[in-house]
Amino acid sequence: MSGIPEKEVLRYLGNAKPDQGLLLLIRSVSDELRSEIRPAGVSRRMAIAVSEKATEVGDFRFESAKLAKNLAGCREAFFVAATLGAGADRLLRKYAALDLPRASVWQAACAAMLEQYLDDMQETLLPADSGLFLRPRFSPGYGDLDISNQRAMFQILDLGRRLGMTLTDGYMMLPEKSVTAIVGIGERRRAPGAGCAACPKTDCASRRDGDAESPR
Repeated sequence: MSGIPEKEVLRYLGNAKPDQGLLLLIRSVSDELRSEIRPAGVSRRMAIAVSEKATEVGDFRFESAKLAKNLAGCREAFFVAATLGAGADRLLRKYAALDLPRASVWQAACAAMLEQYLDDMQETLLPADSGLFLRPRFSPGYGDLDISNQRAMFQILDLGRRLGMTLTDGYMMLPEKSVTAIVGIGERRRAPGAGCAACPKTDCASRRDGDAESPR
């Protein structure tokens, strides 16, 4: 996969000031992550039906006006998941007990690594000459898409069997460093109301100014 972008690690650290000590720590953690952690992901392309406030796929219905807006005009979507595996969680627990500054950077670097892995994964989903474009990723717990929709994502992607993931009664994914998302397939290059723009938490320290759609 591509490298772990320092800018994204800093964003997950609340846009911390990048002094020399912090940058050295980020690079040390990033090197360890690349050495010790092997992300894994799966995807499934499925037909969808989008109405004003819901998206239906097979027997599942995702109630979310913002997701529906993101997917407007799409007849298909990729359902995707990625995880850093149990090793990332185990090392985070180790550093949380022994080295809190490293634990904080580890947490942020894991998030950045996972997002970069998903970005790289998306580059392989459509042929470059397909004439189609991917909408920004939209995950359960984002905007008005309730976190309980993780259960549907687990069933659609068979994540227990394919990635060894489990879901708690409170909809927490294990391993914790894991993400699921819906990615619309459309003929329009841009989609409104997605990514951070879809989230009502406007004071989030990790908020992006905008999310670009992948041109593939």
